[in-house]
Amino acid sequence: LLDQKDSQVKIQRRLTLPAVIGAAAVDAINPCACAVLVLLLGTIILASRGKKRRILGAGLAFTIACYISYFLMGLGLFSALKISGIQRIIYKITACLAIIIGAWNIKDSIFPGNRFRIEVPPTWQPLLKRLTSGITSIPGAFFTGLLISLFLLPCTSGPYVVIIGMLSHTASRIQAVWLLLLYNLIFIIPFILISLEIGLGFTTTARVERWRQDKLPRFHLITGIFMIILGVILVIFLS
Repeated sequence: LLDQKDSQVKIQRRLTLPAVIGAAAVDAINPCACAVLVLLLGTIILASRGKKRRILGAGLAFTIACYISYFLMGLGLFSALKISGIQRIIYKITACLAIIIGAWNIKDSIFPGNRFRIEVPPTWQPLLKRLTSGITSIPGAFFTGLLISLFLLPCTSGPYVVIIGMLSHTASRIQAVWLLLLYNLIFIIPFILISLEIGLGFTTTARVERWRQDKLPRFHLITGIFMIILGVILVIFLS
């Protein structure tokens, strides 16, 4: 029985890195954070009269701020779960949560007009626009990124919370730090690409926003399928 349990733990640990990479990839295509970045860059473009250096700097500053805040929030949650001593219970909850999030994303893909969606609540959107509309500098973009990260949690935290719950059961603190750094590096890749493309003049904020809206159902579908598969795998190794 002990050998079987040890074998199970080893398999769980081998699945950790692929799970982290996969969850980060589907989280990276989450449209919420990219939508805020596009709003911010649109404001910077008007304020800077199209100066590429300021536009690019603002996008990268926002990106770095999101990276720092998400990493710190993830590390804090991981530490809290480790200290709690209920990692196996958390692991079970995580498995169920992954399936629920996956099903919800698939629902959003099939019924995109549904009121209850995994996105920033509509009541928050005017506030987000007000926060970004007054930003005209690179330091302002950085601090906006730190603040807005909190507003984005309802629609970006699903895969992240699942991974953190899994890490609390399968990884040491040192391993978790490196895996969370990797997760968030993958997560910000679209931010970097959008900042570069808009900042260097290869595209416009309007085009990026149209593309984002067109691909929204597909993004939800990809995320949903991955999260259900991940949840099922986690459930299998609970037995």
